[in-house]
Amino acid sequence: MRQRRIQFIRRALVRKMEELRLSADNTISRMKDDEGNCADPFDQAATDSIKFVELACRDRERELMIDVKETIMRIDRGLFGVCDHCGRMIHDERLSIEPMSRLCTECQDEKEISHKRKNRRLTMKGMTHQHG
Repeated sequence: MRQRRIQFIRRALVRKMEELRLSADNTISRMKDDEGNCADPFDQAATDSIKFVELACRDRERELMIDVKETIMRIDRGLFGVCDHCGRMIHDERLSIEPMSRLCTECQDEKEISHKRKNRRLTMKGMTHQHG
């Protein structure tokens, strides 16, 4: 991948990181402002449910922030586009679509097949224990 394209991806990732950080900051501010404003227990329960969902979303965003930060570090260290498993280069098309890819398509396919086999074995194992 050409260096200019890599720097374009890096800038996009830095912008994404800033968006995620602002979103997290807004959530924290909003939750602090909303604390203790419900007189009715039903309103409080509804507010708590909304907070729970929002915190779950923020947790996913936190994980995304970690992935984005790791990808920026990989770019800075010259490791961007190198498969973590086999060391081969990841295709430019894959990186353009999903810049945080850490595996080439072959290794990703292998990982998914292995994961499916493991889940199938666990499911079968659970079935025999339930009926045995």
